[in-house]
Amino acid sequence: MTPLLAKVLHVRRTELRRTLQVAGFAIVVGWAMYTAFSAAQSIFLNKAGPHAYPLFFIVLALTAWPMAALQGVLTRRFGVGTAFRMILIANAVAAVAVFTAYTIREDATVAFAAYVLYSVAFELVMLNFWTFVSQHFNVLEGKRIFPVIAAGSSVGYILSGFTTTIVAVFATEPLIFIWGFGSIAAAVMSIGLERTLFRPAFVDEADQLLVEHELERKRHGAVAVLRRAVEYLTGSRLVLALVLLALVLQVVSRIGDYVVAVLFVAATHNNLQALTILIGNAWLACYVVQLAVSLFIAPWVLDRLGVKNAILILPVCTLLGFAAVAINPVLATALVLFIVRNSLQTGLDDPTQNVLGGALPAQVVPKLQLLLDNLVLPGAAVLSGVVLLLLQGPIASTIEALALIGIAAGALFILAAWRVRSLYVDAIYARLRAHALSLADFQQAVGRPTPDQVAELQGFIRGGDDKTRELAARDPVVKRLALQMAPDRIAIEQLEEAAEDEDAWVRAAAAVAGITRTEPREGSVRVLGVLGDSRGPRDRAAAVWAAAFIGDEAAVVRSMRDEDPGVRLEAIRSFARLKGQVAGVRLEAIRSFARLKGQVAGAAEPLIACMRDASVEVRREALRQAVRWTPPADSQQAFAEALAEGLASGDRDVRRLAAEAMASQAPEALTLALPLLLLDDETSSAAVEALVRSGRPDLYRRAREHLEARLANGVQLARMSARVGGAMRRTDGDAAAAYALLRIGLDDYVNNAATSGLAAMRALHGKRGFATVEQGLASVHSQTRVEALETLLNFGPGWLAGPLARLLEPESFDPVLARPPSHAELEALATHSDRWVRETAAAATHGLNEHMKELIALKQVPLFSTLSLEQLAGVDRLMVTRHYVKGETVFRKGDVGAELYVVVDGEIRIHVDHAGQEVTLARHSGGSVVGEMSVFDDQPRSAGAQATKDTTVRVLRRDRLQAIVHEHPEVLLEFIKNLSQRLRAMDEKIESAPPAAIPHL
Repeated sequence: MTPLLAKVLHVRRTELRRTLQVAGFAIVVGWAMYTAFSAAQSIFLNKAGPHAYPLFFIVLALTAWPMAALQGVLTRRFGVGTAFRMILIANAVAAVAVFTAYTIREDATVAFAAYVLYSVAFELVMLNFWTFVSQHFNVLEGKRIFPVIAAGSSVGYILSGFTTTIVAVFATEPLIFIWGFGSIAAAVMSIGLERTLFRPAFVDEADQLLVEHELERKRHGAVAVLRRAVEYLTGSRLVLALVLLALVLQVVSRIGDYVVAVLFVAATHNNLQALTILIGNAWLACYVVQLAVSLFIAPWVLDRLGVKNAILILPVCTLLGFAAVAINPVLATALVLFIVRNSLQTGLDDPTQNVLGGALPAQVVPKLQLLLDNLVLPGAAVLSGVVLLLLQGPIASTIEALALIGIAAGALFILAAWRVRSLYVDAIYARLRAHALSLADFQQAVGRPTPDQVAELQGFIRGGDDKTRELAARDPVVKRLALQMAPDRIAIEQLEEAAEDEDAWVRAAAAVAGITRTEPREGSVRVLGVLGDSRGPRDRAAAVWAAAFIGDEAAVVRSMRDEDPGVRLEAIRSFARLKGQVAGVRLEAIRSFARLKGQVAGAAEPLIACMRDASVEVRREALRQAVRWTPPADSQQAFAEALAEGLASGDRDVRRLAAEAMASQAPEALTLALPLLLLDDETSSAAVEALVRSGRPDLYRRAREHLEARLANGVQLARMSARVGGAMRRTDGDAAAAYALLRIGLDDYVNNAATSGLAAMRALHGKRGFATVEQGLASVHSQTRVEALETLLNFGPGWLAGPLARLLEPESFDPVLARPPSHAELEALATHSDRWVRETAAAATHGLNEHMKELIALKQVPLFSTLSLEQLAGVDRLMVTRHYVKGETVFRKGDVGAELYVVVDGEIRIHVDHAGQEVTLARHSGGSVVGEMSVFDDQPRSAGAQATKDTTVRVLRRDRLQAIVHEHPEVLLEFIKNLSQRLRAMDEKIESAPPAAIPHL
């Protein structure tokens, strides 16, 4: 449960306990303070009236400097924790005093004074709360944890809304006691927090700069530091723009508060109970929305749109809110303005403003914060208060006039945000060019980067600039690389910490770094010994990886003999997370063998064994090393036989690598490839490529003779295939099915012949030189294919390029008069050297057997339509047949899916339950594929399936399907096409259906 919760909250598991403790503390503080806020504000508006707000703004602003001075004195004298507790206890005393004052005389003067007293106390609590919290988290931790703490405060605010609504039914004044009770509870909780929390070490430059800023204030005084901070306004356009934006934001907020207060009082007819409940519900709704915005909307906006666009959301919504009030000044529009502005400001704009600081140099941020706290925010409050006081007479009779002032301020807000946006983007790119910004921060600033921006970023990263900073990551691969790059500059303490890491690869890298230091670290050899003797395959794989760096040849050879037929290996390029068990050790041993340049005594036997390994990944990696390794004389025969076996492999990569290794390292073994020419499949093509590439005249002559005969036979069968295709159009029933099967067999032979020809062209002209031609031949555009064929003919030689071009252009064989093959021609085909030509010709003569019918059924499935009969037969052997009677359930929604169903006969209905009724999504008949989504994403079934009539299906399990996809990637493309077609069909169905008929699924 702990890892899942940490993942949901986006914090590390080691930080989760501290995060939850402080979040619970924030809930208590938020609940207490905002419950009293609703009471004090309601009584203030009821007794003093909304017209007292401008004067309140001015008085509250003038208390900013005494509050800051008081906080500084208490903190310096007693420390952060004790000062915070003193302020909390003072709040409890103030709550009793305010309630007593309400009881004695609840008039306009008392209400005004109590609201000012509460507001000052609230600001002191919030300032000390974040100071108290910040001391237990460094900057990097704060980026992850502070949003969770803010969400805890929001939960407290929501609870205060419920409390206000319940208690206000009886009276408003008792809500003040919750202020006092919560303050005492928070003071007690702070003692426990100080005992269990701790201040971590500085891990970021910003931490150190904050400390230096505080030391500067102590040495030179707040006035001198403030004077230096003002100098930034003239030295940086971005700082000036940010200050102006904050100023306008505060002015707009004060005007909004005034407008909302007037409408709230008018809507409740100045009834205290109704006003209190209204304010409580308004704050409740506001913070429910704010919590949703901060948890769901804000991350999406910052990720997709970036800070540069998120800056504009609050100004635009504020302007719209004022416009709604101006058009229709009623309670509903006032609530919209109140909820939208406050929820967006807290849930979206505050995180955006936090990220905005990343565009500034780290040393500027403390100065900017000092300006905002001591000049901008109080100044904005005084300015808005004075303006509203001066305009109270002219606008006292109309709320529309207030809304129009708000619209003007909102327009100014948008202009200020747009200016910041422009300067912010320039600053982000400037920091990026100076290599002072991480890629994650760049994406958060400007949104998802475009391909051009990605290319630009890659250029920055790959540059040789000395300023480039390594970015921190939790990925073990990055840790491993960091340990490898500069072992002498890594402290012994860091190596010891890495040697105890939970990841075996990091421990191995730490051991290598310790051994290869100028002064080797004691215990590093022991770490490798523990890893090598471990029962865990990942540990042994890491050990053999490290063995290559320290020259431990015996460990590499020993690991190459590690055997386990049940091993499955992860991707060959993955170093950090090997899914295999023991074969992962063999694979890493082979890699390590390559790093030792193959000069390892006794390595020939285990390497050759790996070339025949049961794991295809191990075979591939062994053959990659065999391409650049020459075996000793006594192992050359076994090496040649292993390469010949690789040529006959069912894996195309193994065949290609074996052909390369045979041509470069064992040309004498090519004689073993001659019998493979007779197989007439992919193995034959691999053998042709190896023989042509060898450069030996005798082998080249044999390959040419084989190719000339095969291409000529292919041209002949291509003509026959065209005739059979014409005959199919004039027949039906079993005869048409037999002809269809015969044409498939003929086309397979033609395609294999063309593949052998292309392999020879590739060997003659080089893989890179001929790659463009092959890409053109595979194009979906006819003009591109024509140009590729012309280029192929120009490449030559004529004996190869001429017939090959004809085979690659099957349209040239369409006969003018299509006559069906005669009985004699079918009998001749029944004796052909190719197996599938023989069997399909026999089926055309004597009728289809069950096996051939199953192959035809698979061929008609779009998923397998590109496979040859040989490949289909392999697929068929992996599938099982099932029969379902009418009404029987094939699978249910929510079932764990591990099988794909190919409908051979009958029909399957896909359905979901909606509002107690079954909604049919699709019906699939013969040739369709069902259940493929769960096979790939390993998720529960998204819908149910039921046979609507007696149905026969072929079933393919996930592991077998993955093997097919790996060998035949074209099958995966058909999966993608199939899913795309279904999505398009669903879109068309939704567009064509009336709105009422579309289920909300």
